[in-house]
Amino acid sequence: MLIRSRAARVVGLLLVAACAALSHAPSAGAAPETPALDGANDRSCRPTGARPEPVVLVHGSGTDIGRSFPLLAPAIRAEGHCVFAANLGAAPGVVDAVSGQTGSSSTGIGPIGAALLGRAVYGVADIDRMAGELAEVVRSVRETTGASRVALVGHSTGGTVIRQYLRARGAEAVSRVVTLGTPYRGTTWDGLRAGYPDLAALGLGNAQIAAQVFGTPGQQQVVGSPLLNRLNAGGETVPGVRYTAIASRADRVITPQDTAVLAAPGAADRNVWLQDGCPGNTADHSGMLEDPRAAAAVLSALAGDQRALPC
Repeated sequence: MLIRSRAARVVGLLLVAACAALSHAPSAGAAPETPALDGANDRSCRPTGARPEPVVLVHGSGTDIGRSFPLLAPAIRAEGHCVFAANLGAAPGVVDAVSGQTGSSSTGIGPIGAALLGRAVYGVADIDRMAGELAEVVRSVRETTGASRVALVGHSTGGTVIRQYLRARGAEAVSRVVTLGTPYRGTTWDGLRAGYPDLAALGLGNAQIAAQVFGTPGQQQVVGSPLLNRLNAGGETVPGVRYTAIASRADRVITPQDTAVLAAPGAADRNVWLQDGCPGNTADHSGMLEDPRAAAAVLSALAGDQRALPC
């Protein structure tokens, strides 16, 4: 009881301070930010015959493009793709209270810490709202580059944002989708208790911890959520789009781990387990963004080849 009371007091103090800081976050009507990112957001880049489709990267919850894609964006650009990314879903309401974790990213100080320092918190807004922001990014990229279609790469919640975008706004502008650690059938969030012991000490259940850590997307991606029921009602994929779902058996955020692969991939789709052919791979949920094998799987999906993946 003493532990819970102490944790509750700390949470309360953090929330009071965070509310004031989060009140300065960009509003729902603000255009997505496209800050500088090595390998991305070069408005002079033009698609080529070999790489006709620009690639748009979509980050997860409680993180941003700078923390999510410092390795992946340059790697994709080095293969000749035009690459674009924006910070989506700036919103208040995330409580990453005591543990100092960082949501979908393995670096940084966490959403509440960022808010207390006056930084915007990203990836924590309603998923449909973020899908609308993604639609604006796709529109801008197509207009700037002259490309008729784009490829979308999403990590964690970013993949669910892509799925909502395709369902709500159509797939005519998208050729390929690559997801890393995206919970197609929802997650039980089993690993969050160990990652956020202070919230667990308050007696919160897995889904409640997820809501505190990831904001609205934490609730929207739990197993059986209304959003996922709608997305899956017509099947996990959208006709005319090629999917590659990349998953790791070391993932402790998306549980069970097989929810991150397609249940019934089509002939043109592909599921990739990082441990298949490389049983010693230890890339976890965040580590996928820094893992050479995962990066090679993304590059292979974008190129449409069957290259060997490093181990």
